[in-house]
Amino acid sequence: MQSSVERVEGDRAKITVTVPAADVDAAIAAAYAAIGAKLRIPGFRQGKAPRPIIDTHVGREAVLAEAQEDIVSDSYGRALSEEDVRTIGQPDVGELDAIEPGKDYTFTAEVTLRPELSLSSADDFSVTVPSVLSSDREIDAQIEHTRERFATLESVDRPVAEDDFALISFVGTVGGEPYDGNTVDKYLYELGRGTMPSEFDAALVGVAPGASAVAEFEIPDTSSNEEFVGKQARFEIDVHEVKTKVLPELDDEFAVSAGGFDSMEDYRADVREKLDSAKQAGHMREVEAAALAVLVERLEGEVPPEMVEGRAGSMVREFAESIEARGISVQDYMQMTGTSPEQFENEIRDQALVRVWEELALEALFRAKQMEISDSDVDDAVREIAGGGDAATDKLREELATNGALPIVREQITHRKALKWLIDAVTVVEEEQQS
Repeated sequence: MQSSVERVEGDRAKITVTVPAADVDAAIAAAYAAIGAKLRIPGFRQGKAPRPIIDTHVGREAVLAEAQEDIVSDSYGRALSEEDVRTIGQPDVGELDAIEPGKDYTFTAEVTLRPELSLSSADDFSVTVPSVLSSDREIDAQIEHTRERFATLESVDRPVAEDDFALISFVGTVGGEPYDGNTVDKYLYELGRGTMPSEFDAALVGVAPGASAVAEFEIPDTSSNEEFVGKQARFEIDVHEVKTKVLPELDDEFAVSAGGFDSMEDYRADVREKLDSAKQAGHMREVEAAALAVLVERLEGEVPPEMVEGRAGSMVREFAESIEARGISVQDYMQMTGTSPEQFENEIRDQALVRVWEELALEALFRAKQMEISDSDVDDAVREIAGGGDAATDKLREELATNGALPIVREQITHRKALKWLIDAVTVVEEEQQS
């Protein structure tokens, strides 16, 4: 097979492919065999009918059309691999000439090429990221979070205050009518958590144990019951008891309870060590994200909308497969997260745009630094995908070549090499710790 690529104009190109006569004849023979295997013709064993008989039943043109489709599909994919061409969208092959037995077959496909954008500068990269070491404020916040878990509730003889717990009973109505579950008896309610609208909490503040209060408000559109939205709610509330949260003292006794440490000093050192370890684990991800953002800012040119739409489509499929493996559909996910189809599509499209920008920027950096991809790089990448083993690697490489996917493998290698160069070259400045 022979192929060539000719730039037409802008980002368009023509790929010309010539398939030798021997391959044409082999494709025709395979088409006859495939069609014949499906036919049941009296007097002939299945799959043994001669070509003239098959022609009589399905038509010679139909057989040649199937052979031609296979020829064009396979040879086009192989041409992409041989010429190392990355395209956007589907090829335009126009009106194809019919194949003829015993003759070479040539066809031309017009394609849109993946853009090769440039960088305003490919040197002096610098990023600022959070410090890899934990600040005292962060350690205090982590200890305070643990302290909250060891808090106790104690009854107090005073009116309800903000952030208190109140043991209450109430009867509610919506639009002047009772609703299912409108009567609640002795429920421990925590103020300030947003469980109920702020008007409910405001009605409780200042009410002493044994006293009553009335809360009235319009039900907001955040209500889980759409039928109630916009209607007037009224709650007649009895306060039985007021409780306040009591936090343990930050002393050695707390250190023993919270983590089995002899002293607060030892406990605090352990918290610092764990926070530093977690920060270190995420440090390179932060550096990578920041470096890519700086690189993208230097990218010059336009991103074809088709690339973004194509990437968004693949991301939706990947996301659907990942959550469906856990028994959740995309519709279930949107319902659980309160996301509309429009919001979901917009979020995916935004993520796809960022991903495409990053990839094109890495490719621009690869070219600017004159990096190269060796045959061994491709072999290693295919072997990694195949899971090791020469036989599996050779088989996969042949499939990738036929499907026109080898350029995608090379593209992934391009991204990895360019990203490694960027991470090695970037100057990392850590933010000053806040005391």
